[in-house]
Amino acid sequence: MNFTPRSIGCLFLALVTVTGCSSDDDSDSSSEAYIQYYSASANSTATALVLDDYQYTAINYADSQPRYVYSTGTVEMEVVGSDEFGDEISLYTSSLSLANGDDHFFVLMGDYSDPELLDIQYDRTEMDELNDDDSDDYSKMQVLVAHAALGEATYDVYFGKDVEDFSAAVMLDSLSYKSYSSEVMFDTGEYVLYLAKTGTSVPIYTTATLDLSSNTVYKFVIRNSFGPGTPKLTIDAVDSTGSPTQYANIDANAEYRVFNALISAEEIDITMSSNQETQYLYDLGQYELSDFTAIGYSDYGVTIADKSADEILANNLLVTFNQDESKSILVYQDAAGVTKGMTLTHDHRPQAFTHQIDLANLVFDYEALDVYFVKPTETIESAEYKLSYVEFTELGTLSIASGEYEINVVFEDDNETLTLLYQSEPILFDNAGNYTMVLHKDESQSLGYRLTIL
Repeated sequence: MNFTPRSIGCLFLALVTVTGCSSDDDSDSSSEAYIQYYSASANSTATALVLDDYQYTAINYADSQPRYVYSTGTVEMEVVGSDEFGDEISLYTSSLSLANGDDHFFVLMGDYSDPELLDIQYDRTEMDELNDDDSDDYSKMQVLVAHAALGEATYDVYFGKDVEDFSAAVMLDSLSYKSYSSEVMFDTGEYVLYLAKTGTSVPIYTTATLDLSSNTVYKFVIRNSFGPGTPKLTIDAVDSTGSPTQYANIDANAEYRVFNALISAEEIDITMSSNQETQYLYDLGQYELSDFTAIGYSDYGVTIADKSADEILANNLLVTFNQDESKSILVYQDAAGVTKGMTLTHDHRPQAFTHQIDLANLVFDYEALDVYFVKPTETIESAEYKLSYVEFTELGTLSIASGEYEINVVFEDDNETLTLLYQSEPILFDNAGNYTMVLHKDESQSLGYRLTIL
């Protein structure tokens, strides 16, 4: 695929029912078509749909623009993203013929290095006519399902009422990657969507209750997920307003790990208790990180004990695990020596060119700290990437480009005097994905502090 830079034209704010620029000078201005764009390319940058040089607002993975009105005729269509330098590139171009009443749902899918655009056309005429019929009390909606999960299997898709079990559900279609079902009309109400292995009648994926109360077409997109649940899928419900609702498998486990940042306890034992289960983690050393452990979704009370002193340090911590979530629990002490916990939720999605840095500050000695990511050709004064004024127990987040960086943690007082708390060796950030870091006290370090990459 060729990536070509382009200029951005015809930029202006648009409402959900705005009519865009059309390249067909002879088109009837009273004729209208409808377009909507969704991104299912997991490692993509933010991308945007462009029609006749009109660029809509860029969206990230698993997000959607609203359903917009567009004038009919022949339209030059493009999807744009960004390259590793942040420059705009063209991902897809095509000529599109829009007729009166056409509805197009565009889905970007596949690896960002070679993406594809799926054009799903659907018809809502009958649904709209029934809902507009004043002689009867109709309340109809439609459902279609698209499979956009790269590398995943073929699934049979079932749809049923929330008050009924799976045996009463209707099979909508059998979908492989890049395929989609036709639109099917139902009464508005509460439903459940199921996925089953092809040819079987046992669901392996079940959504929570779907509140489908609007007279619209609900587009359900099966996409890749990177949490601990199986199968590695999430289903997004996309209506006409954009802002998809995510539905994890209700039977999916979560996962957690624990980092011991306590100053006074060399080893701790952790107990995680809910009404469904209890888990134990023993002998977690000072400044040590445990492995990820699967856990059922629920609310858990967490007890922390000092192993050597046989003392309970905390027994009223609360952690919630939702389906398919991945979390780290940071155990630390505040300035008064009270043991507390902080939870971080991880996003394990790969990214093409950038890395999200999540940095938790567990240093209470200073009001706030600055963290510089310094390239070999930079100093802290010229550093492009910086987290500013990160307070105690605050989580700072930024995105950095791939490359080598030296990390410097600095405190600046009211007189602008700088104090260096930590300086790393050069670190190469080249793995696809994100990084989680914890800044904490460590008397064994030359400056008394350490930045641990989890």
